[in-house]
Amino acid sequence: MVPTTAPANDAAIDALDLAIPSVVLEVGFGQGRTVARLAALGHQVIGIDPSATMVRQARAHNRRAIRAGTVRLDAGDGIHLPLDDDIADAALTVHTIYFMDEPATTLAEIARVLRPGGTLALACVVSDDGLDPWKDPTVYRTPSINDIHDHFATAGFVRVEHRALDQPSGVHLFFGRARR
Repeated sequence: MVPTTAPANDAAIDALDLAIPSVVLEVGFGQGRTVARLAALGHQVIGIDPSATMVRQARAHNRRAIRAGTVRLDAGDGIHLPLDDDIADAALTVHTIYFMDEPATTLAEIARVLRPGGTLALACVVSDDGLDPWKDPTVYRTPSINDIHDHFATAGFVRVEHRALDQPSGVHLFFGRARR
């Protein structure tokens, strides 16, 4: 969780309103700072990230928690999570939707591993604000608010809520409950 993404990660954790202990999935954990925070709060954390470099860095950062068995970090993508059904109480993914080839499919895969009623928190910049924080559309695909609501609905989430975070970066937070 680098300083520029810390507020969005914190908001995602807060939105999940987790009971302690919970099993939490983070898709796209980067350097693993949010994983460390969740583990320090008493949660069991499973992380999936497509970057082997980020997996190495996050494993180094979370070495003790991994040894203690409270953190598991693996390389992989969100479309094919190497996890059983119904294993997580909650999930979060922050600043990752820009890189998803199939956002609705990824969210459906997250829903598959959530227990019935489990919550997903997703934070990102949206195109509705007219912000262009990342200039290369071949790498960063910034969705609209409606796009994200559609992805959540297609993936089977219900009671999807949305709010703009109170910060100058234009980040919005979405959270929804798994229907199953």
